[in-house]
Amino acid sequence: MHVFEAAAIIVAIVMIAGVINNWIKSKQQQASARTDMDDSTAERIQNLEERVRVLERILTDKSNRLKDEIDAL
Repeated sequence: MHVFEAAAIIVAIVMIAGVINNWIKSKQQQASARTDMDDSTAERIQNLEERVRVLERILTDKSNRLKDEIDAL
Protein backbone atom coordinates (compact mmCIF):
# COMPACT_ATOMS: atom_id res chain seq x y z
CA MET A 1 0.00 0.00 0.00
CA HIS A 2 2.96 2.33 0.47
CA VAL A 3 3.67 2.39 -3.27
CA PHE A 4 0.12 3.53 -4.06
CA GLU A 5 0.23 6.20 -1.36
CA ALA A 6 3.53 7.52 -2.70
CA ALA A 7 2.14 7.55 -6.26
CA ALA A 8 -0.98 9.42 -5.09
CA ILE A 9 1.15 12.01 -3.28
CA ILE A 10 3.33 12.51 -6.36
CA VAL A 11 0.28 12.96 -8.58
CA ALA A 12 -1.21 15.46 -6.11
CA ILE A 13 2.04 17.45 -5.99
CA VAL A 14 2.25 17.57 -9.80
CA MET A 15 -1.37 18.70 -10.07
CA ILE A 16 -0.93 21.42 -7.44
CA ALA A 17 2.23 22.62 -9.20
CA GLY A 18 0.30 22.84 -12.49
CA VAL A 19 -2.46 24.88 -10.88
CA ILE A 20 0.06 27.27 -9.31
CA ASN A 21 1.89 27.60 -12.64
CA ASN A 22 -1.35 28.48 -14.46
CA TRP A 23 -2.26 30.99 -11.75
CA ILE A 24 1.12 32.73 -12.08
CA LYS A 25 0.78 32.88 -15.89
CA SER A 26 -2.70 34.39 -15.65
CA LYS A 27 -1.45 37.06 -13.23
CA GLN A 28 1.34 37.96 -15.66
CA GLN A 29 -1.13 38.21 -18.55
CA GLN A 30 -3.42 40.44 -16.49
CA ALA A 31 -0.49 42.73 -15.64
CA SER A 32 0.43 42.91 -19.33
CA ALA A 33 -3.16 43.72 -20.29
CA ARG A 34 -3.26 46.50 -17.69
CA THR A 35 -0.10 48.03 -19.14
CA ASP A 36 -1.61 48.04 -22.63
CA MET A 37 -4.79 49.55 -21.30
CA ASP A 38 -2.83 52.21 -19.41
CA ASP A 39 -1.07 53.29 -22.62
CA SER A 40 -4.29 53.66 -24.57
CA THR A 41 -6.00 55.31 -21.61
CA ALA A 42 -3.18 57.85 -21.30
CA GLU A 43 -3.54 58.70 -24.98
CA ARG A 44 -7.31 59.14 -24.62
CA ILE A 45 -6.83 61.38 -21.59
CA GLN A 46 -4.32 63.52 -23.48
CA ASN A 47 -6.77 63.93 -26.39
CA LEU A 48 -9.59 64.85 -24.03
CA GLU A 49 -7.42 67.39 -22.21
CA GLU A 50 -6.60 69.06 -25.53
CA ARG A 51 -10.29 69.24 -26.39
CA VAL A 52 -11.07 70.78 -22.99
CA ARG A 53 -8.34 73.39 -23.53
CA VAL A 54 -9.91 74.34 -26.86
CA LEU A 55 -13.35 74.60 -25.28
CA GLU A 56 -12.02 76.72 -22.41
CA ARG A 57 -10.29 79.03 -24.88
CA ILE A 58 -13.47 79.38 -26.93
CA LEU A 59 -15.60 80.08 -23.85
CA THR A 60 -13.26 82.68 -22.39
CA ASP A 61 -12.63 84.58 -25.65
CA LYS A 62 -14.61 87.61 -26.65
CA SER A 63 -17.83 86.96 -28.51
CA ASN A 64 -16.46 88.21 -31.85
CA ARG A 65 -13.60 85.75 -31.78
CA LEU A 66 -16.00 83.00 -30.72
CA LYS A 67 -18.23 83.74 -33.72
CA ASP A 68 -15.22 83.69 -36.06
CA GLU A 69 -13.96 80.37 -34.69
CA ILE A 70 -17.39 78.77 -34.96
CA ASP A 71 -17.70 79.97 -38.54
CA ALA A 72 -14.21 78.61 -39.28
CA LEU A 73 -15.29 75.14 -38.11
